[in-house]
Amino acid sequence: MERVGKYQIKRELGKGTRSTVYLAYDEFYGSDVAVKVYDDEGQSPAARVPRAQFLSEAALAGKLSHPHIVTILDAVVEERFSYVAMEYVHGGNLYRFTSPERLLPVADVVEIAFKCCGALDYAYRQGVVHRDIKPANILVARGTDVKVADFGAAFVRDAETTQKLRIGSPSYVAPEQIRDDPLTHQSDMYSLGVVLYELLVGRRPFYAGNMEDLLAMVLGEDPVRPSVWRPELPEELDVVVQRMLCKYPQERYPDWAELALELARIGHLSVYDQAIRDSEKFLALRPAALLTQFSDADLWELTRIGQWRRVPSQTVLLNEGKSGDSLFILARGEAKVTARGRLLNVLRAGECFGEMAYARDQAASRQATVETSTDALVVELTRSALDGLSIGCQLQLNRALLRALADRLELANVRLIPST
Repeated sequence: MERVGKYQIKRELGKGTRSTVYLAYDEFYGSDVAVKVYDDEGQSPAARVPRAQFLSEAALAGKLSHPHIVTILDAVVEERFSYVAMEYVHGGNLYRFTSPERLLPVADVVEIAFKCCGALDYAYRQGVVHRDIKPANILVARGTDVKVADFGAAFVRDAETTQKLRIGSPSYVAPEQIRDDPLTHQSDMYSLGVVLYELLVGRRPFYAGNMEDLLAMVLGEDPVRPSVWRPELPEELDVVVQRMLCKYPQERYPDWAELALELARIGHLSVYDQAIRDSEKFLALRPAALLTQFSDADLWELTRIGQWRRVPSQTVLLNEGKSGDSLFILARGEAKVTARGRLLNVLRAGECFGEMAYARDQAASRQATVETSTDALVVELTRSALDGLSIGCQLQLNRALLRALADRLELANVRLIPST
């Protein structure tokens, strides 16, 4: 096969029971893409991908705009086969990290699970239950940056699909799907629990010699605690994984946010030391009043471009009279703003400073000194990094800074008006 539609095939990336994934080249955009081809020829009617379902799901998946979800670029049904073109993620998938001799550091596994929570929460809020979460469907961009892929098996709320269809890999499927109970985000949560278990210890929670016995174990047996296989794992992780693998949805975490916060808490208690993980950065910025209008995608952009550091109390962050063009956000802690020795303001978590140089679009002499009054977490956003943000993210940031400047001008006016 040399071409699929407008895409020039380079090589095969992988093959499944009813589809083949190719690395291809999009000549129009001048970039590599991954093309997944579903071959309907020679398949029984039950094994074929229903075309109406294929189109509705592919169209919806293309609208899932999240930094940890693979972007669908194109979906086409032809006479002999159907295909989906998607962004090419060059780092492979998580499957290679599921053997005992190739396990990732525990901190990295927790970070990956945290990011998957955000992706699957976003998908569910768009009405999508993935139904086939497994290591092979979580792709690695770089480090712990992952992207959830293959929404072809998804249940799409309000679309012409059915929850009753037995889709998914048996080792990862939630008990309620075996029971033909309604599917929710907690069904994907169970499957992610299996993935987390496997990444932590190099084996799945349930093994059996045949399908019937495996499904019976999923329905009726409790998994062995992960720390039995890997004693150095913290007890808190045992608790999280076991709760994710509960037999009934109501026994699991009520939502993705609660699970993500628990994973982040465990991460901070483990081997992080002074390292600032992506999950900590994201959670530090999410509640900031300055960034309330930011989508998750915009917030992840801002998280990644920043230069992050922890600083102790009484650290000078900006010096009055010194030149600079960086914008800063105080992610945690407090700081005081002074000019000529006079206290002007007290900054709290979520507030920005240095915005005048950003607004002037050039390096400028700082008009005040900013010094931390508590231990703090600070992110510096340089001019060059900010210029590299997407247009949409820059627009959101500019609007946020305008609101912040307006609030500060109003506060200054109140202070200048003499009391009567």
